[in-house]
Amino acid sequence: MSTLISLNEVPQNLLYPAKWIELRAFASSDLMSLTLINAPYPDRDYPRDFFWGRDGSYEQAIRCYTIGRELLDQCRQLLIGRELTAIGTRPDGTRKMITSIEWTNTWPMFATNRATGPNSSYDDVEIVESSPLETPDERMLLDTVGWLRLQSPATLEQKKLGLLYQARTELDENITHAIFNAAYKAVFGRSRGRPRKWPRKI
Repeated sequence: MSTLISLNEVPQNLLYPAKWIELRAFASSDLMSLTLINAPYPDRDYPRDFFWGRDGSYEQAIRCYTIGRELLDQCRQLLIGRELTAIGTRPDGTRKMITSIEWTNTWPMFATNRATGPNSSYDDVEIVESSPLETPDERMLLDTVGWLRLQSPATLEQKKLGLLYQARTELDENITHAIFNAAYKAVFGRSRGRPRKWPRKI
């Protein structure tokens, strides 16, 4: 898997490059461009409000809104399709992988590095791109390894079977015993029993 990058770096690096360049031409900064991606539909009578007080016509505002929706939709499709994976900080301060299912009702907020939805919110969201050479099982193994490395020492104190059930609930219900065992061994250097130490970071 690739290196983690902040959510606010995704439009420039992982989405439609020509769309980002066009949107950036309408804005005074990268931050303003990121804000426009999530901007609400422009008001015909007050197009300047869409551009936060800068000059711009209603037609330009509509064009920016359309580009923003295209970038937003592409990002969500990649996250739902597991071509991108996200990790974020929950309100209780723990870091967690954001599952592909969650993205069906969660929205990336690029300017603030947040992801929000009716039932969840994450801060400090980071994204990693999947390798096109990975098989589904290889991807699930890597996701499970990442999930294990994010767990607190208290969580890791429970029995291995309990961890498997929790991983199925929080990460993917299709995780098999074989994949979980391989991930567990990769993280802790052993295939069974409770871990003797905190997993190594990479």
